Amino acid sequence: MARFSIKYPYFIVVCCLILCVLGLVGLARLPVDLFPKIKIPVVVIATFYNGMPPEQIETTITGRFERFFTLASNIDHIESSSLPGISIIKIFFQPGTDGDLAVANVANLAMADLARLPVGTLPPIVLKFDASSLPVCLVSLKGKDLTQAALRDVGQFNIRDQIATVPGSSVPLPFGGKYRQIMVYVDPIKLESYQLSAMDVVRTVNDSNLILPVGFAYLGQTYYNLFSNAQTTLDELNNIPIKTIGTSSAMVKDVGYAQDSSQIQTTMVLIDGKESVYLPILKQGGESNTIAIVDGIKEILSHVVDVPKQLITKVVFDQSIFIKSTIKSLVYEGSLGLALTGIMILIFLSSFRATIATFFSIPLSVLGTFAILALGDNSINTMILGGLALAFSRIIDNSVIVLENIYRHLELGESPKVAAAKGGREVALPVLSATLTASIVFLPVVLLYGVSKYLFSALALSTVIALLVSYIVAMTVVPLFCATFLKSKNEPNPTVNGGGQ
Repeated sequence: MARFSIKYPYFIVVCCLILCVLGLVGLARLPVDLFPKIKIPVVVIATFYNGMPPEQIETTITGRFERFFTLASNIDHIESSSLPGISIIKIFFQPGTDGDLAVANVANLAMADLARLPVGTLPPIVLKFDASSLPVCLVSLKGKDLTQAALRDVGQFNIRDQIATVPGSSVPLPFGGKYRQIMVYVDPIKLESYQLSAMDVVRTVNDSNLILPVGFAYLGQTYYNLFSNAQTTLDELNNIPIKTIGTSSAMVKDVGYAQDSSQIQTTMVLIDGKESVYLPILKQGGESNTIAIVDGIKEILSHVVDVPKQLITKVVFDQSIFIKSTIKSLVYEGSLGLALTGIMILIFLSSFRATIATFFSIPLSVLGTFAILALGDNSINTMILGGLALAFSRIIDNSVIVLENIYRHLELGESPKVAAAKGGREVALPVLSATLTASIVFLPVVLLYGVSKYLFSALALSTVIALLVSYIVAMTVVPLFCATFLKSKNEPNPTVNGGGQ
């Protein structure tokens, strides 16, 4: 390879430029995440039947679904919980299973079995959950004089709609606060005095609060749509007749009252001891970039519109901080390694040009690694960056070994081209052996199973690729640089060149 690099120098230069371009393109296109893709999908099926006790939920919904879901393929195990009014089933699939296909199969099975469930059961909600389903950031909402209901309304109908436009983000419903709802509170004693039940009030309110199209009418040249909007205000709701007794009617206000209130609160969010609401921001699959998503969320939050002036929005959890910290540490370690290696070479070889030769090792090896990673289904994550940091010392070693051997030939009086060719050829096999020895250490990673397999496979992959690319750089770029820019130390020695005595 050393002889090839000297014979075709321009070809090597062009290849280096192409490698840099491909590396930069791959670095820009690779998605950024905290962890590599962990392909162990979990499908969650939530089924609701308000008011049904857990025992009946277990018998009539959970048990039937569990038996029917066994028709799905690649199932590892199933877990379930039966709670008052809700059935939750978690299906864990074998590692490597396509999560989207698993969701589609389970959803089809759930809808096919829905007819066998009790009448009134709501259609099941089928969701996919994996390691990438964790929030990349949390947005908190709070403000002076803003009630929990107001905070939830602003978060659900204003903030959520605006930040959902960030590419790659998914924004579920807010947590905390109170969900605004018109409530009718009745007095059991008054109901009994009118010989009414709570269901009589429910049916009357439902029947009297409908918005139905009743037709249209022409008035002159104007066309009007007509609707029967029965109730619009609380006063009208309070005056709904429930029962007629003789010439008088029992109204809602006679047995209770309607109030602009909220649903029963089941969750509460406290930030700095104050009632708040938070919005979780999830990262969608594919080419989503965690850093770009979080930066986009912060950009939109800086100029949200149509919200109360006293509303305070803040990102209280930011997953991109850990990724940025890892990238910063990687750059620091690489720069420190280059600086220390350069100082060492400058001290022992006393050559500034020889020092520059080693500076090509880390940048070209890292860019080559990213170019190769971009060809597969990979991402820039802490494990990939950790593998590169682990390989930095060996990346420099390969180039240093080749450089020192070339420099030895230069000190013997050989020309730079001859020294580069001989120096590179002599250490090609030893450097390759050392590179393969360091790479073979990661072979047991293929025997891992489960989450650890995906985590350490990414680390091993980046390390091995970086080592192999560094070997190619050491055998081509370093000899080419030495042959072009280094100078011979002494005049050629006839004895060294094979001349007679």
